[in-house]
Amino acid sequence: MKQNRNEAVSPVVGVMLMLVVTIIIASVVSAFAGGLAGNQEKTPQTTLSVNSQIAGFSLNSSDPTEYENGLMFENTGGDTFSLNDIKIQLQSEDTKYTLTTSDKVNWSSGSGVCLPEGITYNEGYFQKIGNTSTNDVAIAPGDKFMLYADSSLVAQDLTEYGYGYYDAKISWKPVGASGGFGAYMNSKIEYKVIDKASERVITSGELFLTQ
Repeated sequence: MKQNRNEAVSPVVGVMLMLVVTIIIASVVSAFAGGLAGNQEKTPQTTLSVNSQIAGFSLNSSDPTEYENGLMFENTGGDTFSLNDIKIQLQSEDTKYTLTTSDKVNWSSGSGVCLPEGITYNEGYFQKIGNTSTNDVAIAPGDKFMLYADSSLVAQDLTEYGYGYYDAKISWKPVGASGGFGAYMNSKIEYKVIDKASERVITSGELFLTQ
């Protein structure tokens, strides 16, 4: 009688091979997913409170008086973050404007800037409060920082010239900017603090500018 030399694979061996393949696939998927997660930037989990700080207004833009006006932010709880890692978007009605620590104040003659020179980080708009150094940009829980406005102007009644009445305002116009951003007193201003790496919003809200 002729013998059949083909031998079937044992069911136990087959199950073991399937388990090995399944484990390998699961490991590859897990490593890939872990790599993706590792590449994602972690957005700071921070709670910030905001209020306006208004010291005064210049009578005219050609001869401005020095005032330290702007928005004060306080880290009321959560992660520590660096001012270099955020950007702040301001919005008044349909106009939006974004500022970072790379933006510099234009202190050149005739710019109308009322912000005192030398009190901010990187000659810009941001500064940690209660600091003797302008180079400390770490904002821990309990720390405060300012987003200073560079200009201000008293209320203007231009009705006799065919225009209207304009409340006092604070404004921003960095070096090299083609346009700026102005916010009138007693009006609503919206804000977003955004993590630059992830482009995610850390906090957002609105406030009414008051003196």
